[in-house]
Amino acid sequence: MVTALIVSGGKGTRMGGELPKQFLSLNGTPIIARTVMVFDGINEIDEIILVLPKAYFTYFKELNIKTQKPIRLAEAGLDRQESVFNGLLTMTSKDNNDIVIIHDGVRPLVTSEIIKKGIAFTKRYGSAACGVRPKDTLKKRESTGFSGETLPREEYVLIHTPQCFNVGDIIKAHREMHDKKRCFTDDTAIYEAVVGPVYLYDSSDENIKITTKEDLDVAKSILSRRSDNNKE
Repeated sequence: MVTALIVSGGKGTRMGGELPKQFLSLNGTPIIARTVMVFDGINEIDEIILVLPKAYFTYFKELNIKTQKPIRLAEAGLDRQESVFNGLLTMTSKDNNDIVIIHDGVRPLVTSEIIKKGIAFTKRYGSAACGVRPKDTLKKRESTGFSGETLPREEYVLIHTPQCFNVGDIIKAHREMHDKKRCFTDDTAIYEAVVGPVYLYDSSDENIKITTKEDLDVAKSILSRRSDNNKE
């Protein structure tokens, strides 16, 4: 069984609107709806769990998004880590032969190809996460404010989502870190702390996380370009 766990627990309205950013319109369709529909269109995925603030459960249902796969809602926690853990505990199956795909709800431009590669690599290696190579020079900034060493950028990856795992392993890792009250910024770090290294593969520069008005403008441009390419 393959489950898509879409994390959209933010309540912030930093972009100036009344709604959290995951509900803002992207070319006429809410961001979260676009994200859900990408995963709904992938045959290998059996179910979708969407993590939202409980106050927005009804709002999401009233969007009336038509999907082929069942969508179940899980309540967001106080931070992303807790939200993912809540979502994992909501899953139908927790067998380690199953796969969970954890994805940011505000990355609606992820492609089916990236998602399918994550599933395939997880079947082979037990875990997989996508990312892109940094294009700029990486410097370490010392506590004094001055530059330290220059890091070899060819050895580094900027991690995106989806991040895919065998279900039992990532639940075990999350539970252990939850019990120890250790906090991490993403699920690869949690997995690494308990289970081991994660296989990394290529994402796309278009797989952006929409957190600012500027990001939203970029996303609109990407969609327009994709539309133009499809017409050719």
